[in-house]
Amino acid sequence: MKRYRRSIPVWLSLCAVLLCARSAWAADADLILVFIDARQDAYVVFQGVSQGTPAIARREMEGYATLDRVSLVAWDNFRENVETFVAAGIQKNEYPGRRTPLGILALLKAYPGRPFAVTWNGGIASSFFDFQHAVEVLEEYREDAEAYELRRSLDANEDPLSPDLQLKTMLDG
Repeated sequence: MKRYRRSIPVWLSLCAVLLCARSAWAADADLILVFIDARQDAYVVFQGVSQGTPAIARREMEGYATLDRVSLVAWDNFRENVETFVAAGIQKNEYPGRRTPLGILALLKAYPGRPFAVTWNGGIASSFFDFQHAVEVLEEYREDAEAYELRRSLDANEDPLSPDLQLKTMLDG
């Protein structure tokens, strides 16, 4: 057991060094493309592609970009037209006046290579559970819109898709 106790601090130190190195690389990464996947009705995925993205990953994204509702867009084009790209997937905006498009830009810059999504209702998804929640609430809405509206929480702290909550959590730590 002692052997494992001594190896844990070494392992933790190694992880810390790797995370710091990755963070430094990510901070210096300039985004060149945005991968957009709109195949799911409940959300549209946006993923920043930096210059440091391995060639094999970029080739895989280029292959997916040949599919219907999937594309690779130049970062400058995306940045200049972010409102149009974000609005394309919103079917019912439950968060009017939020700065979701600017939030997506900030998230892509802060977390190069990590997928984020704008949901059918104008929310932001940043985890598997958020993506699943978006699918579930869209199904609820489609089944009975009136009942959905009655059940839906208006408290941002209780809404995992709230842009305010997502941006605060992801950008303010």
